[in-house]
Amino acid sequence: MRFTQGISVRCGDPDALVGLLAEWDAMQSTTDVMGYIGTRLLADRDNPGQFMIMSEFAEVDGELTAADEAERNNQRDETERWAAQLRSMVDGEPQWIHYDELYRTGITGNLRTG
Repeated sequence: MRFTQGISVRCGDPDALVGLLAEWDAMQSTTDVMGYIGTRLLADRDNPGQFMIMSEFAEVDGELTAADEAERNNQRDETERWAAQLRSMVDGEPQWIHYDELYRTGITGNLRTG
């Protein structure tokens, strides 16, 4: 089962968010972060300046769930520094939302867990 961490933020500079996420992905590609799949940044079409960051995790070795992998990632110093940078560029406190994936469709086929 995959796990997604959503971070809802209000920001007047979407390019800064993209830059922060691109730096994060570049750092992830050079470290051993198990379970991290990638991140998407979504802009709310009906509410300009509102964004959702979606970071996905998956089980890797069967010993830890995808949510456990995400929690391990959250405990890293690099993640804490990234969150501090995010807080410095957004209005108010980010809202952290956690999702367990129950169904997915796409090129990898359908996934149904539960």
